[in-house]
Amino acid sequence: MQKYVSDMKAPALEALELAKKLGATAAKFGYIHGISHDVSFESSRLKACSGEEKQDYSITVVVNHRSGSAHGNVMSAIPTVVERAITLAKNGAVSHFDEYPAPAESYREIRTYSPTVGSLNSEKLVTDCQGFVDRLLAADSSLIVDAGCSVEEAEGLVALSSGFYDEKCSSRWSIGGGFQKTSGTDMLFTGSGRSWGELNSLYDFDAIYDDVMFDLTNAARIVKVSSGTVPLILPPSVVKRFFTPVFMGIDGRNVFKGTSPLQDKLNTQCFSKAISILDDPFVDYSPAASSYDSAGIPTQKRMLIENGVLNLFLYDYDTACMAGKEPTGNSGCAPNCARIMPGTISSDELIKSVSHGIYVEHLLGFGQTNLTNGDFSANLALGFLIENGEIVGRVKDTMIAGNVFDLFKGDVQFSSNIHPNNRQPYMLLPGVTLNA
Repeated sequence: MQKYVSDMKAPALEALELAKKLGATAAKFGYIHGISHDVSFESSRLKACSGEEKQDYSITVVVNHRSGSAHGNVMSAIPTVVERAITLAKNGAVSHFDEYPAPAESYREIRTYSPTVGSLNSEKLVTDCQGFVDRLLAADSSLIVDAGCSVEEAEGLVALSSGFYDEKCSSRWSIGGGFQKTSGTDMLFTGSGRSWGELNSLYDFDAIYDDVMFDLTNAARIVKVSSGTVPLILPPSVVKRFFTPVFMGIDGRNVFKGTSPLQDKLNTQCFSKAISILDDPFVDYSPAASSYDSAGIPTQKRMLIENGVLNLFLYDYDTACMAGKEPTGNSGCAPNCARIMPGTISSDELIKSVSHGIYVEHLLGFGQTNLTNGDFSANLALGFLIENGEIVGRVKDTMIAGNVFDLFKGDVQFSSNIHPNNRQPYMLLPGVTLNA
């Protein structure tokens, strides 16, 4: 894949030197060159088949404890872009460090590029999307079907004024599809997708078809529900959203500011013993894979929460300097690639264990509530009623509400099987308020 990145090393280092001469105590230069092609179907018809090649670079500087960033794509303009970043730093955000940390002695090797992705040409993408559309229309000709594929190969570099320097290539494909079904005033929407950095069994439109047909089949009957307290079954695509307040709670910046409900809970039993969360940035070809964070600090594989016990807070370099803590190698104080650890029974068994509850397929508005404190209230964009361990129909005009931190202390359970792409399990979450 490498075409231009090696030629960018000298300009990158020169940009860092210029930033230093102009008064920066720290500087970072990033460059990326990528080639992509995309296919999209809308309303069951091919809408676009396009390709793009682009390159971009950025410079971030720290001047007098303030940061400034500027971007460009004209190589000859790099000195001007550096000067612009210096100027912007005068009124930029406060930086809590003067210089980036020295590079580590070694970094974990992670595979981020596979030439197999390049075999996904536009003709194949069109054929695969068309096949998905045709198959759904054969199942129900009233559907309005959307589908899309994209492929990207990229090369890039990161250079810091501390001496850190890295070049790497990456690849990624993405596929997805869904439908809209309108019956009078009723509208049903659903969709599913996948993405990975290597062409393997995950590239599977049959699986996307199965996902949306699950929704179409179970939504055929609309049923009524009553308000009350019910258990929820959350599929892998939804599970991680419910952990958003937890990730906000272990954000070192929120801990330092005193806004985290977990700030005094380190090394204590905060949650059910069923809850364990692994941060694993070392999965080859994962879109979230990374061997270092934005400051060049090595990432780590470790348990954030183990059997309900909170093990650590996460600090990027700036926040660590502000709080007087050790940086953890987590850009933005967020997990690199959080995985909820599976349980001991299958997802089918989880569903069968529910005598009366809700299967949550899609949510609307989950992030509009006070997630910092764990409170949530969201509409069920698509949900199904479970009676006696079986999905019996689709529920409408229904909301769910509760507090994540309270609910996660209860009898939560996870499936033993995980989704092959996002690697999350199913979750049984009891005690959620249902407003119908």
